[in-house]
Amino acid sequence: MPDIPSNTVYVNLNKCYNIVFTLTGASNYVKPDIAVKCSEVVIFNTTGGDLKIKSGNSESVDPASLNDFIIPNGEKFVVMGMSNTEQLSCAGSSGTLTARAHWYNGTPQVRQ
Repeated sequence: MPDIPSNTVYVNLNKCYNIVFTLTGASNYVKPDIAVKCSEVVIFNTTGGDLKIKSGNSESVDPASLNDFIIPNGEKFVVMGMSNTEQLSCAGSSGTLTARAHWYNGTPQVRQ
């Protein structure tokens, strides 16, 4: 592993947010309550039934079936490679679903 130069300044930009989806029914996809920068979202399905999620943005050329995942009740799923929580939507039994959005960055380094 290379040495970190003495003039390297580290700023901890790691951010974590709790986000909430207010589910309105099994086939109605909803966005989270807040839009925040993130690199991944951790979802724990505590709805009592299957949870459907979609990721991607409106410009996606993938068929809907490729962007649709089912998370069984009691299971955890991590959606990675995102840039904003607005890229995720969920559908399931009416109620509240809480998830965790993370945004990680690396330590800036100057090559020697």
